[in-house]
Amino acid sequence: MSATGIASAPAVERQALAVLAGTIADDLGIEVSFHDPDGAVLVGPADRYDESLLRLTRKAAETGRDAAEPTDGGLLAAWPIRRRTRTVLVAAARLPADGARAGRLLVASVGESIRARVALTQAHSETHALSAALSQSFEEVSLLHGLGEVLCVTQPVGELLQRACQELRACLAAEAVGAYLPAVEGMPGTTVVAGTLPMASSSLPPLVQHVNDGLGAEHSLIINNHCQDDPDLAGLSIAIERLVLVPLPLREGVNGAMVAVNRREAEFGSPDAKLVRSVAGSCAIFVENHRLYQDLQQLMLDLVRALVSSIDAKDPYTCGHSERVAITCREVARRMSLPDDQVEAIYLAGLLHDIGKIGTPEHILLKTGKLDPEERRIINQHPVVGARILSGVKRLQHIREAVLYHHERLDGSGYPESLRGDGIPTFARIVGLADAFDAMTSNRPYRPMLPLEYVVREIERNVGRQFDVQVVDALFAIGPARLIQQFVDRPSSVCAELIHP
Repeated sequence: MSATGIASAPAVERQALAVLAGTIADDLGIEVSFHDPDGAVLVGPADRYDESLLRLTRKAAETGRDAAEPTDGGLLAAWPIRRRTRTVLVAAARLPADGARAGRLLVASVGESIRARVALTQAHSETHALSAALSQSFEEVSLLHGLGEVLCVTQPVGELLQRACQELRACLAAEAVGAYLPAVEGMPGTTVVAGTLPMASSSLPPLVQHVNDGLGAEHSLIINNHCQDDPDLAGLSIAIERLVLVPLPLREGVNGAMVAVNRREAEFGSPDAKLVRSVAGSCAIFVENHRLYQDLQQLMLDLVRALVSSIDAKDPYTCGHSERVAITCREVARRMSLPDDQVEAIYLAGLLHDIGKIGTPEHILLKTGKLDPEERRIINQHPVVGARILSGVKRLQHIREAVLYHHERLDGSGYPESLRGDGIPTFARIVGLADAFDAMTSNRPYRPMLPLEYVVREIERNVGRQFDVQVVDALFAIGPARLIQQFVDRPSSVCAELIHP
């Protein structure tokens, strides 16, 4: 017999029946007991009833009709309470009745009152249960909707799992909710915890492994409300009492898991496990999409680097220039506290800023003397050519303006459109300074690299005319010498091959 419900009773809890018995006693002056169809007492003073009561309640249950028999000072009566065609409960009481006719009328009247009250109590119980279920469903939908709103493949996996665990812990009223992802190719291992685990966080992976090992292929979750009966779980912590665990499937058959531990108010049940499974399923899809997105991003970067390297390799003097500009742009953007997605975008812009030189003749790129007007006109077209190339790549539209305007100057003397001041996009200002910095600090066909002190003075002299002051401040805060040393220590692979064939 469940402690919280009555076996086969129509959604009426033992506590509700006890309250009902008290109400009947107050209203009708009759002490009523409630029994299951086998006669066992559910509510009432069982020691006050003898074998005759057990026989009478069983008779009422079997026949589905009211039963009564004389007893000292009145009647012993039993009333079957049916649901559809089945008796689910029997009420019994001693009635102070004299005479057969009066007794029959009293049995019928009291029975009608008891059944009406039981039906009302049942309706209240079902309404309460439905309300609780709707409330839980609303919390579940709200949780999943909230997670859905923040799911973004550019978001770090740990941040999403942390939020999911926090929301799940609040919804379940659990002591802690944790998520564990083992390391797989292309993705590091991740462990996050919301709340306080009753053990060291480092014990979460072996706990997940132990429980996962106990899951057969046909099982998708496990609920254990008696963890101390499992020697392995008890060995991890004597404070683990209850848990529900759902695997987080990764590629190649590797599983992580999401686990809720020690619900404070009650045992974990199927609705709790269902919620954990729903959240874990959403997280698993996100993790896989994140991995695919990272693979796609890496593929795109590899293709961009290959294309840029083919351009840089045309000129051994400027080989690696685009990679160095890209790194400088990224460091400057970070120093300016730009969002992570913009930091990565400005890195791409730096890589591709000279993509338009793919159509520039090599005799112009490698010329050691001063360019004539026609050669200058051709070289000045490379930002426009680059922007035209990127216009056909939807994924790169956010950096197109940086490529097009990276040779514009704040005083309007730049090209190709002679933009001024705030009319020049921030990305273009960053790329423009990084491009000029690398040009001055590297060897060119027409001159050797310039001394760093001279480069710094030249940049300072052109603040407000060519360069944006905030971008310059960020570059100087990084340390120009440190940037140059980084490039000396780590030359690009293409340049290394050219220098050491």
